[in-house]
Amino acid sequence: MNPQQVQEAFELALRLTKQAGPLVLEGFRNASKAVDTKRTHFDVVTEYDRQVEQLLIGGLLGRYPDHRILAEESSSEAAAKEPLDGRPTWIIDPIDGTLNFVRGIPFVAISVALVVDGELTIGIISNPCMDEIYTAIRGQGAFLNGVAIRTKGIQDLKSAMVHMGIGRKSLAHGANFVRECSGLRIFGSAALTLAYIAAGSVDLYCVEWLKPWDIAAGALLVREAGGVVRGFGGGAYDIMKPDILAASSAELAERALEVMGESSG
Repeated sequence: MNPQQVQEAFELALRLTKQAGPLVLEGFRNASKAVDTKRTHFDVVTEYDRQVEQLLIGGLLGRYPDHRILAEESSSEAAAKEPLDGRPTWIIDPIDGTLNFVRGIPFVAISVALVVDGELTIGIISNPCMDEIYTAIRGQGAFLNGVAIRTKGIQDLKSAMVHMGIGRKSLAHGANFVRECSGLRIFGSAALTLAYIAAGSVDLYCVEWLKPWDIAAGALLVREAGGVVRGFGGGAYDIMKPDILAASSAELAERALEVMGESSG
């Protein structure tokens, strides 16, 4: 895709994301919405997840019928592990933080990313509850509601706001991080946490056991805002792998890896 085509794809995805916002708000305010359980008791889905996903996929495939779609509610576990092929690929989480959504906690997000030639190219994260839309196009910076954002660039752990996942490894590392960092949080939305790193509210995020749709858009935002994204063990970040370490600076990422090594030792 050439730059003009990427811009057109971005504008369509942004328009669809904005259209989905009122639907998310409607569901957030609906105390009697139906909730189903998926693989585990804490992995839940609502009719609003499905409706938002259908809106996004329908709009994207209507314009780009040859593009690949990876989406939380309609893609299989196997599809989430298949390597990227040569097709432009949309990676969608209709409502990231569904448990927050169900319980009335306003840390929820619509997450849409586009991968072109194996590179994250477009990232959009919207929190309709907070009227926030984070956007990025590869090479053009990161934005919150149209205003440019940057990471804080924190380099030392003692000044860092750290966010952890709840996997076995993440929790073990968290015990060490809490001794050094300025604060430790768990928000329940990977997409928003990465957006917060891009905006300078959070400095470090370590998490395992995620899916591509949880982190793709946010990973691009962090990079475009001046941060770094790596694999959980410090290697190169792989869009199709579930583990991630994101930081506001390369120096902070290195210190985090040292702490994680101490936790594993």
